[in-house]
Amino acid sequence: MSLSGPSESPPKPLPQIPGPKLAPFTCTAHAVIQLVNELGNPGQDGRVWEVKIRGKTYALKMFMFCETDYLRDDLAGHLVWDLSSPGFYADYFDPFNCECRAYGRLKEENQEHLAVRSHGYLLLTHAQELEITRFITGTEDDRDDLRERTEKDCNLPVRAIVKDLVKGGHPFAAEQISQMWADLKALHELGIMVRDTNVFNYLNGKIIDFSRSWSTPHPGYAAIDRYDLREERSGEPHGLSKAVIEWGIGSHWVWDQVVIPDELVKCASGRGPNKYGPDPRVYNWLKLEKDPLVASEFMEKHVFAGYGNNGN
Repeated sequence: MSLSGPSESPPKPLPQIPGPKLAPFTCTAHAVIQLVNELGNPGQDGRVWEVKIRGKTYALKMFMFCETDYLRDDLAGHLVWDLSSPGFYADYFDPFNCECRAYGRLKEENQEHLAVRSHGYLLLTHAQELEITRFITGTEDDRDDLRERTEKDCNLPVRAIVKDLVKGGHPFAAEQISQMWADLKALHELGIMVRDTNVFNYLNGKIIDFSRSWSTPHPGYAAIDRYDLREERSGEPHGLSKAVIEWGIGSHWVWDQVVIPDELVKCASGRGPNKYGPDPRVYNWLKLEKDPLVASEFMEKHVFAGYGNNGN
């Protein structure tokens, strides 16, 4: 099945706030897409397909829409200050934008090897949605399998991110553990917390999903209780350690032949360097901004509501 979109004016990198952004996959953010097959079961945030675009094979993640209440109360429920606009909840906590920001940071820092590579985003047309719905359900009557729109989202296109397709169904091998820990630390040094380190978020030893991630600058780093922040940071090495144990037991590893970095073990229990490894809050994100003063002022004075605009 081939899907094609119309030509439009050049789209912008997303999301349009200070910090990292992901550019479109094509100059119009549209493409001719050939669906091959769905990869795994539909997730909470979207569906992932093996596709062909321009003769090359990719993984295409199509994202659901999220209601503002869900973003505010569930995904941002730990913030101690409200954000000043409903749009900011989408900019910082919507799974599509979370992935755009994380992948944008990896691209701007030339560190794309730290995860499965993203190539940019696409926007699906209405005709493409109908075609995909027919492919999934055999009918055009119900598109809830692909999108969950509220009235405010009814005219917005389905958003998708193009990624490398990883062949093979194994999350990781025992000999990849040290590199996985090194990659996770490197992500933290770039201001990125994955916030979803589990066995299902890896393929061939690389992270495949940033839909819950925080990338500096992020209100989650500035407006969260210190105990909650401790739980967030400790959850990264702890999640990786738990994934190693779960997958190792299920794969019947011979544990005396498995090397688990001592630093990972210590950080998983809060006894490592800086307790949980590198602190993503200290990453200097302003070095990549065209106008650092304007970007800094935006975060300090405009993102938060009440509490004196970010406590000042």
